[in-house]
Amino acid sequence: MINIIIRQAKPKDLNQICEIANQIKINYNNPQKTGFLVYVLTPQEYRLRIKLSDFFYVAEENNQIIGFLMCYDNKNLQKLLKNGKLNHEDQLVKTIASKKEPYVFGDQIAIIPNKAQLGIGKLFMKNLFKDMKTENINSLYVGILHKPALNTASERFCEKQGFIMQEKITNSDKHTWGIYKLELRPLNKTKITNSLECMLASEEVLAENWLSKEDEKAWKEL
Repeated sequence: MINIIIRQAKPKDLNQICEIANQIKINYNNPQKTGFLVYVLTPQEYRLRIKLSDFFYVAEENNQIIGFLMCYDNKNLQKLLKNGKLNHEDQLVKTIASKKEPYVFGDQIAIIPNKAQLGIGKLFMKNLFKDMKTENINSLYVGILHKPALNTASERFCEKQGFIMQEKITNSDKHTWGIYKLELRPLNKTKITNSLECMLASEEVLAENWLSKEDEKAWKEL
């Protein structure tokens, strides 16, 4: 039975995260069908993001890291941008940084190829959505490579999740990216309140019925 745990990334995961990133770095001559990373970071850069972001997750199976999802909220994206830590994605991140706040930017997702069909991406999204809701963030942006090679696996996955392409931009390295957005449904407080009121009303009715039966029983015993 497959037992995969999704949790926040920790400094101890750094080496395995780097191994996975380098394992699926894009092969421009034969782009991987299960998805790829274009900009693989240095260990120091991944370490910084583990420390900085609450939206950096790993998938763990039998104490082994088999994938990661690296995201930042708008505040941390601005910090990285200001400190020159996202120069490799210049126009992409500058465009996303100009979007209405609050939002989360999904920078990288990486899953080792022989585990790519286990639904790990969906597990990552489930945890990310939950944490976004906790922080009252409903907007999620990702960039998907279109040229020189289309990342078809990432595009197909995001479209299934409900992402919609907003625009295309080209970085200074001549890579063209599609910017995709997913808008989560905000919590309907009125609906929650109404549901709670209905639940309480039902409990009151049950209590009244129980009391009525107890009263009837007591009268018969007199």
